[in-house]
Amino acid sequence: MKNHQFEAFYQVMLTGSMTEAARKIGRTQPAVSTTIKTLEAHLGFALFDRTATGLKPRVEAQVMFERLRPVMEQLHDIERNMIQLAPNFMPRMAIIAANNVATHLVPSRIAPLATDGQAVRIMDGSSSRILSAMEAQQYDIAITDEGLGTIPPVSPLYESERFEIPMFAVFPKGLIDVPPGDSVGPDALRGQRICSLYYEHGTGRRLSDLFGRPQVEFQNFYAMACYAIHSGSVALVDYITCTTVAALNAGNVRADWRRLEGPQMSVYHLLRPRYRPRSALIDRCHAILREAMREHAKA
Repeated sequence: MKNHQFEAFYQVMLTGSMTEAARKIGRTQPAVSTTIKTLEAHLGFALFDRTATGLKPRVEAQVMFERLRPVMEQLHDIERNMIQLAPNFMPRMAIIAANNVATHLVPSRIAPLATDGQAVRIMDGSSSRILSAMEAQQYDIAITDEGLGTIPPVSPLYESERFEIPMFAVFPKGLIDVPPGDSVGPDALRGQRICSLYYEHGTGRRLSDLFGRPQVEFQNFYAMACYAIHSGSVALVDYITCTTVAALNAGNVRADWRRLEGPQMSVYHLLRPRYRPRSALIDRCHAILREAMREHAKA
């Protein structure tokens, strides 16, 4: 069986018409009809009943379509991604990051670069979405958390640099009587309403095992910190969130934070595609974001 036979069959099943399938793949109706007949001959059975009202898929066609559909969708997705690699399609500099990092750290650090008409695209997304985009070479730089799994340290499609960001407890001033500079652990937070990342997330799961399953779970750190500050509870977040809260709520929110006891870390990865064109500006931006992640790792 040949690829063009699969494509013709797939489009006939989607459209229900030889004519419409031919239009979708840029061929003539007789050519598509011949391709389907050749495919049927190879298989040794008919896929369609030809009736006066048109084609009617047989059971064999339905089964084949359901097996073929995810493969064709993946192939079409790869094709779309490859089209996006064209120079006239890509913005001059594109960055994608985890929501927590894209809220303040990335925009604030690259703001000096986005001047004099420099085109920049900043997006946020889940770990799985970021990895998929980087495998497709869609962005110049990415920063992702560990999400539901772990980031492969080595990939033929992108470079990866790992950062461990210390974890903190964020809460309204006066909620917990802890001397300045002291860290806090489960004993200091006992009796407080705890917020954390959702349990399926790697960081959320580790914190839940140590501090207990939280009363409220969130998808990202910053929203969680805002909730805790306004509701009189404690959010378990990383140091990136602390600097974000300080920058975006200066003078408006009385927040305090203390480092969590022990080696509690939130893992991030700074990624660069191996096959997307680079420039001096992109290199400079990458260096700036790498330094920002190093600063936060030191906390």
